[in-house]
Amino acid sequence: MKMKARCAPCLLNRVLFESSLVTKDEKKMSYVMENVLKKMAEIYSDKKSSAEIATEIHGYAYGLLGSKDPYKNLKEKSNEIALQLVPKAKEFIEKSEDKLKASILCSIAGNSIDFGIAGSASKPEELASKFEEYIKQGLYHDDVDEIKKYLKGSVLYFTDNCGEIVFDKLVCEILKEYNIHLTLVCKRYPILTDATYDDVKKLGFEEVVDEIITTGKFAVGIDFYGISEKLKRKLQEANLIICKGMANYEAFSEANYRPIAYLMRIKCQSIAEAMELPAGINVAKLYK
Repeated sequence: MKMKARCAPCLLNRVLFESSLVTKDEKKMSYVMENVLKKMAEIYSDKKSSAEIATEIHGYAYGLLGSKDPYKNLKEKSNEIALQLVPKAKEFIEKSEDKLKASILCSIAGNSIDFGIAGSASKPEELASKFEEYIKQGLYHDDVDEIKKYLKGSVLYFTDNCGEIVFDKLVCEILKEYNIHLTLVCKRYPILTDATYDDVKKLGFEEVVDEIITTGKFAVGIDFYGISEKLKRKLQEANLIICKGMANYEAFSEANYRPIAYLMRIKCQSIAEAMELPAGINVAKLYK
């Protein structure tokens, strides 16, 4: 997805949010924002992808803040609260006629957490209060039956945020009931609230997937120039690519990998316009 005008203030608001996680010193926050504004002016272009610009801006802000992981405590809290909701999610899945669809809906409800973005949960505790509400909304766009037709051979599952990763494990458990080789792809380095290799190992994903690999370079979504030859080959050979969250859509929509399924809650107008869907909905959309 290309950068849009409204993406600039959204990105700056997120930098302000992550700055507040690291320091309460107004002078330091002003210093960070002043320099980030200059950097934004240098690199902004509607010809670049939003993920590419966001990667550069966040990397620069992390350097100014002197922090490799500003969201560390929020990520841990998000996982903690999500784990408390697992019994409720499992009960919902077990009572559902379509267990894969039910598990996907739980993982999308978890995708409501995206700190520092308007229209998403602002603190981990909101997931607990809104989880059932988002599940009851169901899938506004539902391609799950079509997605099932591609569940054979090699399937890649790209994770998104901590918190929702807990429910992704439930999805992976059910995906493995199909005759597939399931590879989980997570972040190598901390960026925003995204789940890293350490996060998925702590949650025991090696019990439910065939393989765990990382995206490589520090990047919002994925930097296709920084991935390993192994991941490049897997992307080319996959029978299906499953992507969680908006950042993965921003990156993958600039590439031509198919078939690809996006599972997310649409939380911004730019993504909504790009996907030709409303904002504030749950989506399982397949691009063949």
